[in-house]
Amino acid sequence: ISRPAETVFDSSMQMLRNVPHLAIIPLVILWFGIGEEAKIFLVAIGTAFPLYLNTFHGIRTVDPKLIEMARVYGLGPVPLFWRVILPGAMPSILVGLRFSLGLMWLTLIVAETISASSGIGYMTMNAREFLQTDVVVLGILVYALLGKLADFITRLLEARALAWHPTYRPTVTRGATS
Repeated sequence: ISRPAETVFDSSMQMLRNVPHLAIIPLVILWFGIGEEAKIFLVAIGTAFPLYLNTFHGIRTVDPKLIEMARVYGLGPVPLFWRVILPGAMPSILVGLRFSLGLMWLTLIVAETISASSGIGYMTMNAREFLQTDVVVLGILVYALLGKLADFITRLLEARALAWHPTYRPTVTRGATS
C-alpha cells in the first residue's frame, strides 16, 4: 500500500469508523424502512470496520523480508498479494472476522428491537410488552447459541486456513472450543 493511498483511504475510513453505526438507525429507517434491507445495511456497516482494521493491521505487519524475497524471486504485484501478503495477513483477518461476528449479533439484536416487524429481537420486545419473561430469556438464549455457533464455525475456518502457519495453535478440539 502506497503512503499517499494509505493516508487518504485510512483517514477516510477512520473518520467513518468514529460514527457509531447504531447512531444512524433513524437515517437507515428513513432510507430503507424497517425491513430486511435496513438490518443488512446496519450489520454491514457494523462489521466492516473491525474487519477493515484487522485486515489493515495484518497487511502492515507482514514480514518485509518475505515481501522483499518474493520480489527478488520475480513475483509481480498480484502473485505477491495472493502468495505472500494475504497468507501473512490471514491471522489478523480471521481475528477481525471473529470480532465482527460478535458485533453482527449485537447490531442485529438492536436493529430487530428498534426497527423490525419480525425476528427474534422483535419477538423479544413483544414478549417484554406482555411481561413474558420466559420468551425474553428464550430470545437471549437463541442469540447466545447462534453467536456460539458462528464463533465455532469461524474457528473451524481458522483451523483450516491457518494449518500451514508455523505459530498457529489450533483451538478447536473434538467439537469444543477453548
